[in-house]
Parts: sequence; structure tokens; C-alpha cells
Amino acid sequence: MAARIVAQAKTFGASLAGMVSITALERAPSYATCGLVPRLAGAGSLLVLALVHKHSQPQLDWWDDRKGGTPGNRRMEETAINLARWLGRKMRVEAHLLPYHMERGGVFLKDAAVLAGLGIIGRNNLLVTPDYGPRIRLRAMLVEVEVDPPETPDFDPCARCCVPCTRACPREAFAQASYHRPSCAAQMKHDEANKIRVPGVEEATGQLPCVPYCRACELACPVAR
Repeated sequence: MAARIVAQAKTFGASLAGMVSITALERAPSYATCGLVPRLAGAGSLLVLALVHKHSQPQLDWWDDRKGGTPGNRRMEETAINLARWLGRKMRVEAHLLPYHMERGGVFLKDAAVLAGLGIIGRNNLLVTPDYGPRIRLRAMLVEVEVDPPETPDFDPCARCCVPCTRACPREAFAQASYHRPSCAAQMKHDEANKIRVPGVEEATGQLPCVPYCRACELACPVAR
């Protein structure tokens, strides 16, 4: 059943997808520290959806203050809606798209993606996948069905890498050999203060100026590039 659901998710537009049981998710490092979101307790499984954000399509990642935040996220929401309808109609399985943010009832997406077999957490603190490296975005759906644990991929690209991602950071967030979140947050604030206008788009749609958030470490990663 999990294989069929994953295949259908890709049919509806996901670049990658994987499933993990809530029981397995509870053992993830982040949940061992913070505890499970109450909504997930006793639920079935989590379906993790991933959409590739190619270097040639930067606009997928531009925050534009419309509902959904970015064009890429809106595309993922559409995939989730279509998949939830298909699951209810074809398989009599209930499914719900979870919020992106943890404080609104979301999940630790990178942890969930690793447990769902999509990739590993790289030295750049991003999920790194065999197919697309770290150039993906994630969302998760709660699916009321039990699944078996996925196979763990034999994949560790950072072990033999010269880590250009750590040198690419404009804020030197990896200067101490581990990720420094405040430095990254400072870059995000800088990006928000320097919005860009997209010629022709604002006039045609009423769209506000976009925030092109920094992707330096992500785009510097050589995996699957």
C-alpha cells in the first residue's frame, strides 16, 4: 500500500515521496527532546512529499506573501489535496496535509524525511537526497494507515566531500564546524529587507515584491547537481 501511495504522489506532482509510521517518528532525535505533537499521537503514518527546486527555477522559492508563501509550496499543497481526494475515493483512507510550521501543528520535516528513506541530514544541516541533493522542499501529510519501515539507503555523500557548502555561506554559519542558526537567521532578515520586484508579474497579478531567500549552501552542494 505504501508503494502505491508513493507512486500516486509522484503522479500528482511530487518529485519524491516516502512514508514512515508515527511509532517510528516518535523515536527521532528531535521528538526525543521535544515530544510528539498531540495530533500525531495514536495516528497511522506520515507521508513526506518533496518537490525539486532547480537552480534554473529560482522563482519556485521566492516568498511572495500570497497564501502558501511560495509558488513551490502552493504546488505541493495542490499535490497533497489531489492525493488526499484520491486516497479517500480509491482506497477509503483518510489523509490530511499538516501545517508547515511546528508551532502550528507541523512536524520536524527533515527528521521525518530521513526516516521515510528520502536521504540524510548533511553537513550543511539540510536534507540531502540521492536524486536531487538538497535542492528540494518538503511537506507532510497524515495518512490513517499503518506502513512497514522503509529500507535505509546506503548513502553518505558528505563523508568524502570537500564541503563547498560550508565555504559558500555569506554569514560563515559553519565557521565553527557546525551549523550556527543565528547566523543563518541574520541572513534571512537581510533577505527580507531586500525584496525584489519581478518585471511584469506585479502589474499582472497584484503580487507583492518577492523575497529571494539565500540558498548559497544548498546550491553549492555537488550531490546530484
